[in-house]
Amino acid sequence: MAEFQEILSRFYSIFPWAEDPYSREGRKRFEKTLKFMEQLVNHQWLRNLLSKRKIIRVLEICGGTGIGGVALAKILMDKSINVYLLITDLRKEALNIAKKWGFEVLSKEVDTLLIDAREVHKLDCKFDISLLYGLSTPHFNPWDIVKLFTSVNEVLVDDGLFIIDEGDRRYTLLTQGYKHVLAEYSSEERFVVSFHIGYDFVKGSIKRTYVDLIKQTKPVTMELFMWGLAEVAALTWVFFEDVDLVKLERTRHFIIGYKPRKILTPEHLSEPLVFNRV
Repeated sequence: MAEFQEILSRFYSIFPWAEDPYSREGRKRFEKTLKFMEQLVNHQWLRNLLSKRKIIRVLEICGGTGIGGVALAKILMDKSINVYLLITDLRKEALNIAKKWGFEVLSKEVDTLLIDAREVHKLDCKFDISLLYGLSTPHFNPWDIVKLFTSVNEVLVDDGLFIIDEGDRRYTLLTQGYKHVLAEYSSEERFVVSFHIGYDFVKGSIKRTYVDLIKQTKPVTMELFMWGLAEVAALTWVFFEDVDLVKLERTRHFIIGYKPRKILTPEHLSEPLVFNRV
């Protein structure tokens, strides 16, 4: 786990993701996220949940610097709703920012926790909403995402919601093609390039190596799964009684799972034989 945490930290130090809310790009992303969350809370399932609770408990998984969770909490608090927010991630440096940023925006303490998203069922708390924001599903191959869903099912209340920020990468691949070499970001200070270096048939994951050619950073290799919107929504349906979509922009949507079925638990998922053969 420590090795993967180090890889993840190196990846986000290279990959051009606007996650620092104190930067100009990060602030713009936060302002856009506020608009997305305003759309979200108008959904009938959210309105119904808010009408029944004196306090809404929100768990953000893969939360990074907390842009998604803090934005949701702010929109709810602006509507005079009391919110408890726990932001989780595997990067301590991101969570440190989330804690500081969250307090500045919300004028209240935000809890943070270093934990694998597939193990949130171990938390000694139940939540009304679990949020996966920031297009993070590529970090989970199909085997891992099943573990993720079972874990989220366990930590949600019976009428809870799982909200997934998702884009349709399959549509992008079909219309634009897969690039074995891709310029990810270019500026006077940075030139980030990624290279396809392999494919795992058991996991269905592609392997890409990322490097900043100007800063000459140490390359980092990531395994990613290129999810489409339909299969993530269908998987949500397997684990939740109902599913809906909220369109945000182009192929990007919120997938909302309503009422966890809680039929399959993390304890049911022992390591399958296929991984012992690899």
